[in-house]
Amino acid sequence: ARDFAPMHAARLRVSAVTDVIGIDGAGELVKFTRPMFQGKLTASVVAKTTPVIVTVQIGAFRADAVRRGGSASTSPVDVAIDTAAIRQQPEAPFQEAKQAVDLSQAERIVAVGRGIKAQDNLPLAQNLAKAMGAELAASRPICDSGWLPMERQVGSSGQTVAPRLYVALGISGAIQHHGGMKGSRTIVGVNKDADAPIFEVADYGIVGDLFEIVPALTAELVKK
Repeated sequence: ARDFAPMHAARLRVSAVTDVIGIDGAGELVKFTRPMFQGKLTASVVAKTTPVIVTVQIGAFRADAVRRGGSASTSPVDVAIDTAAIRQQPEAPFQEAKQAVDLSQAERIVAVGRGIKAQDNLPLAQNLAKAMGAELAASRPICDSGWLPMERQVGSSGQTVAPRLYVALGISGAIQHHGGMKGSRTIVGVNKDADAPIFEVADYGIVGDLFEIVPALTAELVKK
């Protein structure tokens, strides 16, 4: 989409707005919201031309919240392509690693941060995720350390997610991580620091030691 959208907009001589996370208004008055500087700021953009070519950031909008819009007219066109005239040759299709996971499709996610302290402590979070029927994710420091594969990183440099439930264990809630999970419907934060930024966005916050809280939560879930 990042290759095709601007090329298409240039050929049509219309505006292009990329990585949109919010749309407000309609027609010529529509405003698009997009992140800047790795999610530190957001910009409200008004296109100078219509129509507008728009790309949407994955996870920014929930599929179950989609509203039907107007019905556009379509005209089928028969296209004959001379393969000899094609100057670009595609590379082999990208193959995801076998262990790769698409966190953007997960309804429940348990994410761990520096508060987990050591790789040997990851089973605490894994057991909670299993009891919840959730996917395991992490903040960037955990993946950079090699404790979990990079495809499980949530944040501005990882995956953008919008689950029904997001449980953050030992994650401070820096803006880079917040940019990847702010679309979550319900956020639960567990951190021993009462002033951690995660509590500014959490719907439910637990101030305490995750090494005491997580096993207790897991035990209650297993009972039920």
